[in-house]
Amino acid sequence: RVPLIAARTSGTGKVLYMGSDGAWRWRKGVEDLYHYRFWGQVVRWMAYQRNMSQGESMRLFFSPDRPEAGSAVTLNANVMTAAGEPLREGSVTIQAIAPGGTTETVRLAPAGQDSWGLFTGDFVPREGGQYVLRAACAETGARLEMRMSVLGQEREQVGQPARPDVLREISRMTQGESADVASIQQLVQKLATMPEPEPVIVPLRIWSHPLWGGMIILLLGIFWTGRKFAGMA
Repeated sequence: RVPLIAARTSGTGKVLYMGSDGAWRWRKGVEDLYHYRFWGQVVRWMAYQRNMSQGESMRLFFSPDRPEAGSAVTLNANVMTAAGEPLREGSVTIQAIAPGGTTETVRLAPAGQDSWGLFTGDFVPREGGQYVLRAACAETGARLEMRMSVLGQEREQVGQPARPDVLREISRMTQGESADVASIQQLVQKLATMPEPEPVIVPLRIWSHPLWGGMIILLLGIFWTGRKFAGMA
């Protein structure tokens, strides 16, 4: 009996043997539907050790790369079994510890049948700073920890007293006018009675415009071409 597929561990890697050279025929009529899926799974299965951190069979990543506070962040985890196969079903949770110390638990769900070993979920950070993400899988016992930098939102401070002297100085330097809340209606009336600004006349120097010179060259070229067709020197 000749084996079709054989695999074994060699050193820190794996070796796979496929006893058929007709895999390319799977593309007939369906293009890369099965061909790409098969070889993609083979590559992920043989290279899963590259995704391990400190011997744990899990890889954690998120998108976008620069998350902002108040915006949704997609958390993704690639989980492998002890045999190196992608985990199809399982319970993957992530504890997101905020800079302020609050903890929120996010449960990841399988991404789909075509994405074996991939679990995904959404998380909305409420504040900016360094978040600590701790992922754990109940089936494999794998655990992984990483940090995520979240950009904070600059909000205007509420409750700060106004500085009328600074506002009056700005209006004087800009040749404007300042008014308090009580006289705001008078300011609106002044704006309504202001005269219309005079139209601004922008002269266009035709003789120095590049289009004018191009038109002269074009007319001279037509004149010269006409003389040549007429047989004139």
